[in-house]
Amino acid sequence: MELGRSNYEKARKLGIKTVNHYKSNGWNAHVPSLDAILSRESIVSEVNLGLTEIPIKKIKGTRTNARRSAFAPDFMPILGPSTEFAAKWVYLYEAHIEEGIREPIKVYEYLNWYYVEEGNKRVSVLSYSEAVLISAYVTRLIPRYDKEDKTIVIYYEFLDFYKSHQINYLWFTEVGSFVKMHKIIEKYGWHQEDKKGDLRSIYYQFKTLYKKLGGDQIPITTGDAFLQYLDVYPYREGITEVLEENLKSLWAELEIIGSSNKYELELTPTELEKKPLFFGLTNLPFAMKEAKIAFLHAKSKDTSAWTYGHEIGRQHLENVMGDSVTTICINNVPEDERAYDDLKKAAEEDYDIIFATSPAFIHETLKASLAYEHIRFLNCSESLSFRHFRTYFGRIFEPNFLVGMIAGAMSKTNQLGYVVTYPIPEVISSINAYALGARFLNPFAEVFVKWVDATTVGCEDECYKIDQQLMDMGVDIICHQESTDLKTSLKHSGIYFADELRNGQKPICLASPHWHWGVFYEKIVRNIMSGNYNKISGLLGNNERAISYWWGMDAGVVDIMYSESKLPEPLINSVTFMKKMIVDGVHHPFTGPIYNQKKELVVEAGTHISNEAILDMDWFVYGVNGSIPSINAREQNHKLLELYSVKKKY
Repeated sequence: MELGRSNYEKARKLGIKTVNHYKSNGWNAHVPSLDAILSRESIVSEVNLGLTEIPIKKIKGTRTNARRSAFAPDFMPILGPSTEFAAKWVYLYEAHIEEGIREPIKVYEYLNWYYVEEGNKRVSVLSYSEAVLISAYVTRLIPRYDKEDKTIVIYYEFLDFYKSHQINYLWFTEVGSFVKMHKIIEKYGWHQEDKKGDLRSIYYQFKTLYKKLGGDQIPITTGDAFLQYLDVYPYREGITEVLEENLKSLWAELEIIGSSNKYELELTPTELEKKPLFFGLTNLPFAMKEAKIAFLHAKSKDTSAWTYGHEIGRQHLENVMGDSVTTICINNVPEDERAYDDLKKAAEEDYDIIFATSPAFIHETLKASLAYEHIRFLNCSESLSFRHFRTYFGRIFEPNFLVGMIAGAMSKTNQLGYVVTYPIPEVISSINAYALGARFLNPFAEVFVKWVDATTVGCEDECYKIDQQLMDMGVDIICHQESTDLKTSLKHSGIYFADELRNGQKPICLASPHWHWGVFYEKIVRNIMSGNYNKISGLLGNNERAISYWWGMDAGVVDIMYSESKLPEPLINSVTFMKKMIVDGVHHPFTGPIYNQKKELVVEAGTHISNEAILDMDWFVYGVNGSIPSINAREQNHKLLELYSVKKKY
């Protein structure tokens, strides 16, 4: 019994230490109880999961208030050594040392945390003994679904995930992560009976090392970190041999994920980026007189309007910078982990600056930037930011607001059509800005959104049918969103008269948003070559924030094109005036009052929506008719949708 009593004292000291820590921070210093957390009215179903093994670390509290005072929040005992409770704990501990604890406990599972109904002391003894798993009879409490509660939305994703894999040791903090993990499991065959143990083994090796390196100090779950790791370093045989080296390389990026201040959004070029620089006189660190620059494209300029735009930008760069730059374009790079091979090849051929022009290359760009830290990598994507490289995009919603003004003014039926591809925030914010612009000049205008999958065969026929549907509804102006595929009828963005589309004739574009990638590339390359790329924000390091460029019409990266012969002069003057207002910062396209589709006030009058809210936009403004499909509803594996798509709604 002496062994048990001495260990009880050790466990009790740990418990008292935890209690004092909680009290000093103003936290509840007792183990939580489920009864205090929820009411029966909030539970829609109870499911008996039977006998299963559960991670001890996921046991969060007790079922009732009865035993709360006996334990610290980490289940270490805190009652005195002469109590009956202490005697029972000592007896149980010695039984565990001699034979092991075999009798299962009884728990309730709520939001993937466990609350003990019977067996609190067993949990305490095993927690003190650093056991990993315990057998338990589990009753699952399923809460009422609330799409506004992120935790419950994630939990419903978990329920689908658990149904497929019976895995309870993973938890994520972002919507869509369980869907992503499901695909990874299927990709590596970890759903097969003979390989299920492989995932558990790899995960627990990762978890042990992650905690050892200080993962407890980063406010994300181990599952979040594990998923990010697999994004950058896909599973290979022998992964454990390089696990520590890779995880250390990735550490600064994991800290970014857990940071409340994840990145610095640069909305306009700095003065150094605005001014042409004479490179021969500079002696700043990292300055260069000549630069080799590689552009990686998912398609070619002959098959993709998106790639074509970036190619025009590359040619602009060569024209204005002459012999000081040498550029190359690498086309048809796979939008999956194979993209790393092309990034690696460019890096090893001594290119100084590498632009990856597809968001689908984001994780491969990160992997390359970790391996080749002396090279400047930039990836064309929005709202995904990293410390080891930078991202860039444009505020395309600004010219879309102006295009909407033209559509609203030119419409005679007040019915506007919008044919669109990917359900991602950039597209949704463009639709909303278009609708707000249309209603700015025509308060009766309505926008009817139709989705088309531009990645499928026969898309041109589908587009034609959608055009016909819109015209049958009374739409007289149709907007086509830019597509990445030149073979489809979505090959140009902009607005057209429906009558010109009716018989399949080539329509004349009234107005269209436009990208000027050359403006961006010139300013950024000059900035890098001058040696000021890192000087502006400080050298990259563990305390450095990630930088994401998100320039607008004021920088010249995005603009509007329109037909002067088709538009009346007063309308051209109104659009020109409003463009100047936006460029000068006097007017913001998302200035309130703004209502959502349910006519609920979302943005107060006199204020405008935040940049972060625009980058995460997943709702339509009042005046837009249609819904937003999810990646799950489309049931396809598309990298762009996996990264950005609005997630599943139950």
